[in-house]
Amino acid sequence: MKRTLVNSLLFLVQFVPLKRNGFIFLVFTLLVSLFLRNEYYGEESQFTPFLLTFAWLIGVFAGLVIGFGLLYTLFCWAYLAIKSRKVSIDLSIGLEDGQKGVAGLVPVKLSLSRVIMPIIGYLKAWVVFEDGSMVGPVVIHKFSGGWKDLLFKEGEASLHLTKRAQYNVKGYIFSFEDYLQFFRFSYFKKFKKAFYLYSQKRDVPPTDIPPSKAREELEKVKTSKRVEGDFLNYKDFESGDDVRRIVWKIFAKNKELVVRIPEIINPYASHLHLYASFQNSLLGVDRKYESGMLDYYKDIIYNTCIQIEKSGRKVEFSIDQTVDDSLIVDKKDQLAYFLSCAKWKKDQLVDQFPSNGSVSVVCVSSLVPSEELEELINKRSAILFIIRVSNYLDQQNLFNWTNMILRNENQSELGKLRWVLSRQRRRIKQNERKIAELVETDLFQGQLI
Repeated sequence: MKRTLVNSLLFLVQFVPLKRNGFIFLVFTLLVSLFLRNEYYGEESQFTPFLLTFAWLIGVFAGLVIGFGLLYTLFCWAYLAIKSRKVSIDLSIGLEDGQKGVAGLVPVKLSLSRVIMPIIGYLKAWVVFEDGSMVGPVVIHKFSGGWKDLLFKEGEASLHLTKRAQYNVKGYIFSFEDYLQFFRFSYFKKFKKAFYLYSQKRDVPPTDIPPSKAREELEKVKTSKRVEGDFLNYKDFESGDDVRRIVWKIFAKNKELVVRIPEIINPYASHLHLYASFQNSLLGVDRKYESGMLDYYKDIIYNTCIQIEKSGRKVEFSIDQTVDDSLIVDKKDQLAYFLSCAKWKKDQLVDQFPSNGSVSVVCVSSLVPSEELEELINKRSAILFIIRVSNYLDQQNLFNWTNMILRNENQSELGKLRWVLSRQRRRIKQNERKIAELVETDLFQGQLI
């Protein structure tokens, strides 16, 4: 509720015509006028005509300068408002295929037609999302075509988009500002666009997962894989066997001709089905910690899957929720897209993952109560990866005083200090200590990351 109110206020502020510079100038002018009125009003002297003339000239000059900027900026705004139906907008994420990118500092290019730039002024654009949040500004500052496309403009910026999620654009706010930045006239243009940002690269511990026997013969891979232990078997020598495989040490002892069974090259892939649970039963209503831990959890899962695939195994990925199908993505991008769309859930227990034997690995967070994890461990139905999401803040530097002064977004040390002293942290840490004890038991199969 609080966040929604803040977003609404930020949205409405963009439509206030008087900017900070204009407000300061207006207050300064009023104060100077009051001072001159108190000092010189009613007193006649030989300098009075000259002072009045000088003040009149300054007022006329200031009025012309400010008035011209005001009227021309207002004209540019009115032109966009009249031609709004014909305005074409193109938002390019600047990464890969235009609909995906890595979360963080994201390069953005915004192009639009049918606009007139204020003379020596500014045209700024803010991107507004469906949830009410907005990012920007993107300064439209250059022509993207020649004389033929003189009205076609574009601008570039690097915007902080840190959530690993799908972003649904609701529209854009175009703000025309005069060269003194006294006035601002904004126009909201509805425009639908969707893109998603996926996980950043993180170092994860190496994984050692045995192949799924039920699936290892289904699909070939480019690199053949040797079957472990084939050289340990022997058989009696038969006609047609390679004499070079005769084990002469056995012949010297027993006078029997035996040969080693040749090593078999298995040309089939080692598959595994990785199932990610997004159950969250321990974290309270603090959306800031909840969102950051969710992104950290997604990063670990994503990089773990990438590491497994690099080792030559095929990963079949699924999650415990339905994924929004508003974007069409290639099969190779489904892992990144599914993780981006995933959210914490509170209504599904971790032991409700598919029980048909197709699951090889189950990923859960340390926000799952240790009692439920103990029940899952006792089933021994799958390898369990438990991710300690408290590392999201614990690994950051609490005493980065430069950052504390600058108050960088989502990195404030005041927020970290609240986390260190919070009751939620103690509750999660206590649960993670119990999980660490479960990991040490003989029944546990998997890793604590």
